[in-house]
Amino acid sequence: MIPLHPRIVHFPVALLISAAILGILALIWKGKRNTLKEALFWNLILGVAGAILALISGLVEEKTLVHNDTIHSIMETHELLGFIFSGIFLAVLIWLFIRKSKMKTTEFSALVTILVLSSGLLGYSAHLGGKMVYEQGAGVVPMEEIISHGEYQHEHGSGETDHHDEGTGEDTLEAVPEHHDHSTHEHGEPDQSQEHDPGSHEH
Repeated sequence: MIPLHPRIVHFPVALLISAAILGILALIWKGKRNTLKEALFWNLILGVAGAILALISGLVEEKTLVHNDTIHSIMETHELLGFIFSGIFLAVLIWLFIRKSKMKTTEFSALVTILVLSSGLLGYSAHLGGKMVYEQGAGVVPMEEIISHGEYQHEHGSGETDHHDEGTGEDTLEAVPEHHDHSTHEHGEPDQSQEHDPGSHEH
């Protein structure tokens, strides 16, 4: 069964970034500003609702996600950014709801600037989500077996407060065997006494 988080996360990403684009268009196209502002408002409503669902589903599903330290580190940043940009977009939505009919160009420009910057955070968070899957194999069933049997699997202990294990901080899915390099040393000459000399036996 495919988890809920990857099924829904693309919708808030598209809606919230679209809201920022609509804001830019509303600043440029003054004759359609009210129409574009209304479209921005509804994109924000749907996008924020989707972002909240994505956050909840991500928090629930991370508990059962097979992962190592590298995936865990990326996931923590991805989660933190999710809380930050969702809070910002929610605040902008409330701001726009209260001030939509009274908002002047300067105030609206400030709102759009915040939307654009928040979209940058959103885009980077989405990048980290893709990195977990496509570079590290998080949530990919064939990779889960490799990660779960790897030397550096990350496990959450009961009552654990610090999720990071001590060590080098470097992770790998499989231990790499040492390579024997014949060029770094010389092999001794074979023992001449053990060689068979055809001429040493008389018939």
